[in-house]
Amino acid sequence: MNSTSQLIQVRFPLLLKILAGYGLIILFFTLSTWTVLEELFPGDQPVFRTLSLIRYIDKVINVEITAGDKFVATLDSNNYKRYSLSKGELIKSCDSLRTLLDVDSLKEVLNSIILLHKEYDAEVSKQLEKKSTNKEILEFSKLEPQLSIIKELRTAVEKLNEMFLPILDNAIKRYNQKMSDAVSIVRWAIGLSLVVGSAIAFLLVRMFIKPIRALQLGTQKVADAQYETVPITSNDEIADLTRAFNLMSEKLKQLDDMRMQMMSEISHEMRTPLQVIKAGCYSIVHAKDGVPLTQKQKDAVGMIHQATNRINNFVNSFLDIAKMEAGLMKFNFEQHNLIEIFTPLVQEAQLIAQTRQIKLDFLYDQIPVLQLDKERISQALSNLLSNALKYTPDDGIIIIYVKKALASLHEGKAPVDCIRIDVTDTGVGIPEGDIGRLFNKFYQAKNIPLVKEKGSGLGLALVKHVSEAHGGRVGVQSEVGKGSTFTMILPFKQETH
Repeated sequence: MNSTSQLIQVRFPLLLKILAGYGLIILFFTLSTWTVLEELFPGDQPVFRTLSLIRYIDKVINVEITAGDKFVATLDSNNYKRYSLSKGELIKSCDSLRTLLDVDSLKEVLNSIILLHKEYDAEVSKQLEKKSTNKEILEFSKLEPQLSIIKELRTAVEKLNEMFLPILDNAIKRYNQKMSDAVSIVRWAIGLSLVVGSAIAFLLVRMFIKPIRALQLGTQKVADAQYETVPITSNDEIADLTRAFNLMSEKLKQLDDMRMQMMSEISHEMRTPLQVIKAGCYSIVHAKDGVPLTQKQKDAVGMIHQATNRINNFVNSFLDIAKMEAGLMKFNFEQHNLIEIFTPLVQEAQLIAQTRQIKLDFLYDQIPVLQLDKERISQALSNLLSNALKYTPDDGIIIIYVKKALASLHEGKAPVDCIRIDVTDTGVGIPEGDIGRLFNKFYQAKNIPLVKEKGSGLGLALVKHVSEAHGGRVGVQSEVGKGSTFTMILPFKQETH
């Protein structure tokens, strides 16, 4: 087994596909958000850390000076702890600040702060020794030497602040520019996220919809007695459903083939007995010897003869359709005038219509000579007229109109010059749900039994096959209770079969 077939065998359930699709969307949004946050809030901001340390050093120095003054004055251990903690924090902060500063002038100021702090610490120790000897209370921060050191220390811190302000100002400007750039990035990220998310969602939906639509189309074809297999493009629950559908379609095709074969054989076998029955009826009615038939007997023989004709017409129609579907029907295409073919058929139908007060009109344009099979075209029109007469009530109207028209012979194709044959009636009409299957063999509309007319369900199927054999097509428009219009469209130049 090659690698491609192995990949096809891997099963990807629908739930896994949905989770994978949503996972990709969430991952992309997460990465986009992370990128934006990194741009807005960069992890390393040495300028702002430097500012924070400078301000912290200023605060710690004030705390240390206050604690040192109180400790020397009171010798309180708590003040000594505060003084020691402040001193340690100051030393640690200065060391951290030294690693951040990359400007020599700032480093010099920081070094001076460190030296002054050492002098201050040494002075605290000296004053502490004096106090322990003299036992007198001192205001340490007001002594002249300490006051000078404290003043210099604070001045150095202020100088450090002042020298850092231009650097801070430039950093703020750069940060504002970064913020502006980040806003643009946010907009692009949102737009791109929407596009990518929509694309992934579209592909995910298409992945599900495509095989479902193929199944839907397959079911419509099965309803039209076209048993085709649906291609399997995945390996999930929809694929399982498709396999089951294909198996069902294959079984239905086998049953339909068996039925057609059986019907074909029965029809062939019935032809000879039917001819014998017709001949027998004729012999009985026209017998010169023997006892004359009573009227009741003549009526009975006439009914047998009519029933035999109906069965014979059904057999002939069925065999014709079977041959057409199998591609075995031979058509005899010759130059004919369509109006001349239709005229006797219409006249015959008008005689029948008069008995029921049905108005039947035949309208036509000047039609050029066409390549036609006269017998099959006559058969198709005869079926359309027969249906119109069956399902049009007394005092109704039937109109046959043959005209030139521009029409498309196939879906999606450009219109061409054609002959359009419309048979319009004011009959019972056809329900919308039946129109799509009306030209299938053996199919009849659901409301047909209401008019108490029986048919074989083969007439319209034969009309469809004859039209397509001449390169044309059929159609119908109908409204229940108002009537129907059956249409045959034939091209000027037939692609004969």
